[in-house]
Amino acid sequence: MADGIKMLLAMGLFFGAMYVYSWAPELLAVRREKRKEKKKEKKKLQREKVLTELQIKRDAQAKVFEERRNKIKEHKQWLDEMNKKIKSKLEKVED
Repeated sequence: MADGIKMLLAMGLFFGAMYVYSWAPELLAVRREKRKEKKKEKKKLQREKVLTELQIKRDAQAKVFEERRNKIKEHKQWLDEMNKKIKSKLEKVED
């Protein structure tokens, strides 16, 4: 009797293992797909983070360039005014 129970238990384990083995490739494929999706999502988030940081840096550089451009324009205007004053003084002296 005990041998019969052992035999049934062994057959049950054998068929259970065959059943799990038959489903294993599908289950593993689903896990691989989930893993790939997680990697893609992680890459996408990392890429967005990098792009955001780069945009912030570009904006800061653009602000610095704009300030420099404005300073140069102001200085040019000042130089033009000084040139006009000098020319007017020279004309007065020549007259």
